[in-house]
Amino acid sequence: MNETKCDKAGKKHTIIKVLGITTLALLILISTAGATQSTNVWFHKGSELMSSEKYNEAIKAYDKAIGINPNDSDVWYAKGIALNHLDKYEEAIKAYDKASKINQHNSSMDRYNNEATPNNLSKAYETITVYEKANEIDPHNSSSWYNKGNFLFNLNKYDEAIGAYDKAIGISPRKSKAWNNKGIALGNLNRYEDAMEAFDKVIEINLQDSDAWKNKGFALSYLNKLYEAREAYNKAIEINPQIRSLEQ
Repeated sequence: MNETKCDKAGKKHTIIKVLGITTLALLILISTAGATQSTNVWFHKGSELMSSEKYNEAIKAYDKAIGINPNDSDVWYAKGIALNHLDKYEEAIKAYDKASKINQHNSSMDRYNNEATPNNLSKAYETITVYEKANEIDPHNSSSWYNKGNFLFNLNKYDEAIGAYDKAIGISPRKSKAWNNKGIALGNLNRYEDAMEAFDKVIEINLQDSDAWKNKGFALSYLNKLYEAREAYNKAIEINPQIRSLEQ
């Protein structure tokens, strides 16, 4: 059967429409790839300037990268390091906090928290110094004390970490994350009774905190209070079924 002019026109319109959508998709992909490439260019340029100790110029390069992709946590963190070198501690803290908010497991932080190379350790100590300066400027900032505690914890400096967490808790008594991390640090020092008290405090703040119930279970098991430990584990699993029991 012969196609009418309308049929041909309709098919032509459909083909053009499909081609248009395909072209648009390709343009979006190219645009995204280009943005990523541009971000990496400015990031690497900033790193080169950092190596030459040109910190102000490095910050400008990082700002260019952030302008293209404001959700790149590595760039924010690198900017924080550059600001630290210029003794701009408050601005450095803001950059670190921004990186942390974007990605709670910032890849840069993970790399030198988990790999104990001299370079990584020096970076971790450098970050702790930033928080110390920030605490001197504003000793009532609980987040700075809490973050300092986390870095000390990752360096296995549990006593010092507990001190930092206590400072955070003293400012913000209901900061459950500080209580929880303090409990874990106490557990690593075999202070299980004290750890259990910290986890109880988290539960008092938030009865539905499955991690606190699970951690309390660990502390109780180390104290050979197995029945109570099982109850704590079961409560954790009741709140969050994805948590596995002790045997698994």
